[in-house]
Amino acid sequence: MKIGIDARFLTHPQRGGFRTYTVNLVNALSLIDRTNTYVLYLDRSPAEVTLPKSDNFTYQVVDSALPVLGMPAREQIALRRRIAQDNLDVVHFLCNTAPVGLSGKFVVTLHDTIQITNPQTFEYTKGLSAYKRWAISVYSRWTILKTAKSASRVITVSHYEKKQIREHLDIASERICVTYLAPSPLFVPASNEMKEEWRLRVQQEFGIRGRFVFAVGYEPRKNIPLVIEAFSRFAPDYPDIGLVIVAAENQSKVFFQQLVNEGNISERVVILGSTSTNDLAILYNLAEAFIFPSERESFGLPPLEALACGVPVIAMKMTSIPEILQDGAMLVEGKDVHIWADAIVQVITDDNLRSILASRGIQQAAKFSWKRCAKEAIQVYRAVVEES
Repeated sequence: MKIGIDARFLTHPQRGGFRTYTVNLVNALSLIDRTNTYVLYLDRSPAEVTLPKSDNFTYQVVDSALPVLGMPAREQIALRRRIAQDNLDVVHFLCNTAPVGLSGKFVVTLHDTIQITNPQTFEYTKGLSAYKRWAISVYSRWTILKTAKSASRVITVSHYEKKQIREHLDIASERICVTYLAPSPLFVPASNEMKEEWRLRVQQEFGIRGRFVFAVGYEPRKNIPLVIEAFSRFAPDYPDIGLVIVAAENQSKVFFQQLVNEGNISERVVILGSTSTNDLAILYNLAEAFIFPSERESFGLPPLEALACGVPVIAMKMTSIPEILQDGAMLVEGKDVHIWADAIVQVITDDNLRSILASRGIQQAAKFSWKRCAKEAIQVYRAVVEES
């Protein structure tokens, strides 16, 4: 087969789930498949990006002459034009959206239906940044509604999300394929010696001292204010525990810092911005617990990454989280701050519970593999191409 891959997030500077999926799936395809031919479309020249080097991989930079319109122009005009020239058997669009009215066979990975069912709010974001996010949200919703039904197959990342797609987009179940994501190979338990080195490093680079609990997120649905409030409830009784938050969006980071200041816990809380995968692996490994009260997840990669590092996870018992984490984490129902505070205290004070959760978590994370995800994607391509 000659397969096109919309791999624009390989070279896009923005971190997040789309980039994680693109990088890991493409790397896995390059490792397991030497038979099929791949044409990968990038959004810019790969200046500092190491691309997989395989004889059956070629790369095309799809630029746009309309910089004001940015991604929509590149996707709807330039990418469509490039695909039409390459005589492909099937094209895989990795990140929710695709050219509208595309002829030929194509597969789209629809990570979630949030743009359709729960449009994002921007209460932490103001000004131009909020406008840009709103515009991207509107564009994504329009494109998903126009392209998902016409795709030969829709790939999604959990059975929970498959049900959402079936119900809200009226797509037949047999046309929706579930391929689970996986933690990056960088997320593994570290030795005690390595942890000691890392503690010195995070103290010097980030100002993180001593024991801490850890949370990641910047969107309202991630409920980071709940984590801050829960921490403020038990912090006076446990002066040796701090809180570290990674918030990849600057205005959200500022908002969280205001909450911390208002709660008079600023000396105990460190809020970081966008963080590299290597640094995330370090923070997971050093944390006493990872807190993830997100109320809407199509898969929930951060808590699975934490499990893979052997850190106890406390997560919201909603949407896809129970399906992915199962008994590898402590699952909490609802957003009662007292319940969350009690759950965190229980984990950080009970060594036996911590050991059980860490062991179960590593076993659960080991069930997921990017190579398996890539193999299942190839099976989808083959099924599409073989259809009359």
